[in-house]
Amino acid sequence: MKLSKSFFIANSSLLVFGVLFTFSSSFGQTFFISLFKPLLQVTFGLSETKFGAIYAIATIASAFTLTWAGRFIDKVRLPRFSLFVIIGLVVAMTIFALSINVLIFAFSLYLLRLFGQGLMSHTSITSMAKFFSQHRGKAISIAAIGHPLAEAILPITIVSLLGFFDWRFVVTLCALFVVFMIPFSRFLLFKKRKFSRLKMYIPIRMSLEDKKASSPWNIMKTKAFWIIAPLNFSSAAIGTAFIFFQLKIGDLRQWTPEFIALSFSGYAVGNFSMALFSGWLTDRYSAKKLYPLYIIPFMIGLLGFVFLEYQWVYAIFITSIGVTNGFGATVKNAVLAEVYGTKIVGSVRSLFVTVMVFATAVGPVIFGYLLDKGIDFTLLSVFSFGVYLLMILNAFRLYKL
Repeated sequence: MKLSKSFFIANSSLLVFGVLFTFSSSFGQTFFISLFKPLLQVTFGLSETKFGAIYAIATIASAFTLTWAGRFIDKVRLPRFSLFVIIGLVVAMTIFALSINVLIFAFSLYLLRLFGQGLMSHTSITSMAKFFSQHRGKAISIAAIGHPLAEAILPITIVSLLGFFDWRFVVTLCALFVVFMIPFSRFLLFKKRKFSRLKMYIPIRMSLEDKKASSPWNIMKTKAFWIIAPLNFSSAAIGTAFIFFQLKIGDLRQWTPEFIALSFSGYAVGNFSMALFSGWLTDRYSAKKLYPLYIIPFMIGLLGFVFLEYQWVYAIFITSIGVTNGFGATVKNAVLAEVYGTKIVGSVRSLFVTVMVFATAVGPVIFGYLLDKGIDFTLLSVFSFGVYLLMILNAFRLYKL
């Protein structure tokens, strides 16, 4: 505890910077945009199918752009790169608020997903992975707290504001918050004007070999990619699919929407709690040792969901997804720095984020297709458990790297 307290005090400005950026990534997250969804559909005359198609295309396009844009954090000083990301998000939210037709709205969604969900979170987590070595796990876990904080604060705030103001005005207020980040983030980065701190922001000069290694194609050719990526992909796809269809699960098992919504609070609690604890575990045992194990809480939840149909079991099941995601938020990012090194971790992480975002788009589509074919959630859960088991066995090969 003393170590954690002294660690936070000594590095408070950088850690708050990390929390601020993960919190602000929420302005491009699904839960934030979904708060405006009914109003957006009315404004632009979009059906559920059309809205879903536009959102999926914007998400996938932003993911592939991130593979290219995310690499610049390895080449550009953090103060300059973070300023670019903030300005990009402000522009995205401004276009979003001023959208006059579907095409402009679709383009704004693409920018929100890229600069919000993508680059804001990427800047935060990659910075923690780069600038901390001995306590990398703690740094990433603290920065990741921004996600559950936003999930707890923003929905009730936005819904309350929408009760009094037009949605465009509410988006403008959110954009003003992001504008305020410009002076505040620079204050945090330059708070301690020591040469050792300022020098840290200068990217390490890459050799020709490093530049080749940082290309997406060469990263995909590494053995480590095919050990780490499958579990990363499957956890994102399956976890997102179960959350996406949570109301359908409740309807099939005759549980009220209110109960489903209340159960989801367990997800936030599990995510927040494990995000904190996983930092300590990672620093003590290393991310390479923990990576194959982070999915186990979700697997335990799946077993309960399959064999017990009580309401309270579902609440535990959703909480288990939150625990796994909180665990993974630290371990999945720390393992990239341990395996690939900090020189090219930005390039590596941008590729893995692309994999993850693509998985979140594909997961609900696969589940929806199988459900339409008559496969129920019990069989889907058994199938998911089997997939995870295979992915864990593959991930254990990480111990030999």
